[in-house]
Amino acid sequence: MPERNTLASNQGTSLADLLDRVVDRGAFVSGDVIIQLAGIDLIRLDLRLLLVGIETAHELDHSVGGGRDEA
Repeated sequence: MPERNTLASNQGTSLADLLDRVVDRGAFVSGDVIIQLAGIDLIRLDLRLLLVGIETAHELDHSVGGGRDEA
């Protein structure tokens, strides 16, 4: 069975450590907000958030072949 990393097992985990881990690995969050009146959709917002560190994004860009060679 694969090893699972949980916050409960790390008693000394701080918010800074958690944010560092999320930014290092990257996180994607998506969601919808719909405002209705009498069952009629008035406003719909599609939300997408990508949180990734600059170094990780640069590594990912080069791993898929999208990176440019710098002179």
